[in-house]
Parts: sequence; C-alpha cells; structure tokens
Amino acid sequence: MGGTPEIEKDPDVKVEWVSWEGRPPGQDFAGYSPDQKQENYETNHKPLADKYGVPINLAGGNYRTTNAHLATYYARDNGKLIEFRDRVYKARWEEDLDLESPDILARLGEEVGLDGRGIRQVIADKRYLPILHSQRAQGKSLGIFGIPSFVVQGKIFWGKDVIDDVKAEVARLKKEKIAEQEKKDLASGKI
Repeated sequence: MGGTPEIEKDPDVKVEWVSWEGRPPGQDFAGYSPDQKQENYETNHKPLADKYGVPINLAGGNYRTTNAHLATYYARDNGKLIEFRDRVYKARWEEDLDLESPDILARLGEEVGLDGRGIRQVIADKRYLPILHSQRAQGKSLGIFGIPSFVVQGKIFWGKDVIDDVKAEVARLKKEKIAEQEKKDLASGKI
C-alpha cells in the first residue's frame, strides 16, 4: 500500500495492482540483523510512512507473501481489492501478523467481507499461482526488480519514495493531453 492511496486520490488516475512477490520461495531473505532492521525502519520506513500519514511499526518476522498474493487475487476478483490490500498492510506493518498463514489471511478477508473458506481454498489450490509467476516475469522483462514500482505510460518509477515523482509525471501528462486537445479544438474551429 504505502503511498498508493496518495496517488489514488486523483480521480483521473487509475491504479492497477500488479503482484510482485519480493522474496518468492527459494529466494533468501535479506538477512538483516535486528539492529539493521531497526536502523532501516528509523531511517527509511518510518519517515516515509509519516510523510503520507500511514501507520507503521518495525516489522518483526520474515514472511513469504505467496499466500497473501493469492488471497489478494481472490479479493480483487470479488470486488474487495482495496479493502483487503489495506487490511493486509495493517496486518503486516502494524500488527506483524504471519501473512503466510491461510487462517490469518482468511480472517483478514472475513473482516472486509470476503469468504474465509474461499481464501483458504484459493491458497490450498494455488489457484492464482501461474498468474503470480507470470506477472513477476512480465515485470522483470520491463526492468522491474523490486517494490514499490509504478509504471506511468511505460515509464518506470522505482524506489522508496517515488510518489511525488509519479504525481508529477501524471500532472505533466494531463497538461500535455489538455494542450493537445486545445490544439485540436483550435484547428477544428471549436475554440
């Protein structure tokens, strides 16, 4: 979630969630010591969260996100993407819940109006796993290698704080489109 709600405030912008599994099975976690985690939290995560008014605590455990992604696809297909995304963010960054647990993910889904049994079944069946892998491969082919990443008209924005850059690019594109339309209107005699 991070700064995504900040971008979503613009009614002319459509944010499309595309999954990106940061540490898929078989890939090692970063291996930060508790002191390194604390420093990263204090110098990177906390100031950024404060900037956007997003609650955050120091992350405790390392959790694979495969199951959370599968559950998020289910939420998307059932019209609850934003609610579930926001609830999962809170579970991770405020409550440090185990996002690998199908039971926890089912409970989170139920809290936003989803069927917990459906979430457990999606995870058990690995129903969306091919899509998850496909989107990661597509992202890599575009040059995406981590999160957060935003793509605006083919231009990639990546890094810990790119929200202002994304908003500036959107504003630039809007201005450009308005100028193009005015030029067409002028040429056609509408103005």
